[in-house]
Amino acid sequence: MKTRKLLYILPLAALVACEPEFDDVDFNGGSADFTKTVAVGNSLTAGYQSGALSAEGQLNSLPAILAQQLKEVGGGDFNQPLLTGEQGSKGIGIVDTLLPKGEVATRFALKGTVDCLGEASIGPVRKGDPYSAVPFLTGMASVAADGPYNNQGIPGARLVDITNPAFVNPFFARLKTSLPATMLSMAMDLDATFFTFWIGNNDVLGYATTGGDEGSTGPNGMTDPNTFTMSYDAAIDSLTANGAKGVVANIPDITSIPFFTTVKWNALVLTQAQADFFNNYPLVQAYNAALDNPSVIAQFGMNGAAEAESRKLNFSAGANGFLMLDTDLSDAVTDTMGTPLPKFRQLKSGELITLSVPGDDIKCKGLGSADLSDPQNPVINPMTGNYILDLDEIQKIQNNIAAYNSTIKMAAMSHSLAHVDANSRLNQLASTGITIDGITYSSALVTGGAFSLDGVHPNTRGYAILANDFIDAINSTYSANVPKVSVASFSTIEVEQ
Repeated sequence: MKTRKLLYILPLAALVACEPEFDDVDFNGGSADFTKTVAVGNSLTAGYQSGALSAEGQLNSLPAILAQQLKEVGGGDFNQPLLTGEQGSKGIGIVDTLLPKGEVATRFALKGTVDCLGEASIGPVRKGDPYSAVPFLTGMASVAADGPYNNQGIPGARLVDITNPAFVNPFFARLKTSLPATMLSMAMDLDATFFTFWIGNNDVLGYATTGGDEGSTGPNGMTDPNTFTMSYDAAIDSLTANGAKGVVANIPDITSIPFFTTVKWNALVLTQAQADFFNNYPLVQAYNAALDNPSVIAQFGMNGAAEAESRKLNFSAGANGFLMLDTDLSDAVTDTMGTPLPKFRQLKSGELITLSVPGDDIKCKGLGSADLSDPQNPVINPMTGNYILDLDEIQKIQNNIAAYNSTIKMAAMSHSLAHVDANSRLNQLASTGITIDGITYSSALVTGGAFSLDGVHPNTRGYAILANDFIDAINSTYSANVPKVSVASFSTIEVEQ
């Protein structure tokens, strides 16, 4: 026993003798001054994860992780508007259907569940009760008097919201100091020497998560790129007006995050008997026959034959594309009585299904195929477009993101700011994964280790990975030597006991 202890003691003594290797590291801020920092952004800045903002998420937010490292090179305190009490622990997630009732959604945790088939598994479940027992307003009372706050991340904020005094948002209402105050004006009130600016995700996210709400206006429309450029440039001009330096991040391709990649387009797995049933089902046969009718094809216009072929339903043993109701398909009638042709088709490779699609409805109600719960009366049950991004919608999203990112890159260059390519980082997570200190991270939900359970926001380790990217950009741009964080020292996903 004594010999075994000695074997541990001797290497320790050797390490102590080599301590100067660590003590002599020159951590410094280079040409940047981190005395007073401000972080401006949306949920990614606030620390939102697993479907809600919580005190734990705020304490482990990206700018909070970054602020701890900046303290090593002269950074000051970092004040955050922490949630408290039961809502601080359970989290506050704003869900449109709950808010009118004064309810908020709690954050997700992993927990054992039983699905509609009676099969047990582990999956995301809202923490504690389905919804917080604390009244909404109790947890969202004003904390403006305890400011100013260095973290000005507001979940749900778009770029255009940061200069809008009429911006209505419960998270912003907690911090707002006066009626005319805006997110940007409150950030400017800090007279910060350094800022982080990561915003624009919500300018496309609402469109994407609702399956492509067409148009550039309304709550789920994408922001016009020209409007984005004007707003972004004006914000950067303001943030740098007092000589402050900063770091900006671009917008990830959100179609590569788990919210859109977890449920596969061809996850309708059939046996040969099931495939034969669908192919021989009278409605399917009548539908395919109508698509061979020249009078129907003529109603589709110039590309009528191609559209008719793309709409035909054909099922086989193995993986099949889910059945969807596509309202963008051409109108047609099948007879002189004016009977409308259903707008059915199967999903195609490259199309995406949102994580919000009801999983139990797929398993037990035939969502995306047919409801066979009553064998005497099977009912075709297609998915609706609000759960699906088609190829055209994906292209629109990616075009807007490319335009936004061009604006962000140009603004960073013209103001000599550090620039984080978050788009490349998240694409890397989705394609090859990232190995850090022997641990490989990917964008897979739950098992990938980098995303939280809502499939949109990183978990704490994911934020730590991004914090190191911010530090790399700061060090490179300002000739600084800010120490990076140990990603593995942060927690991953909460398991509900």
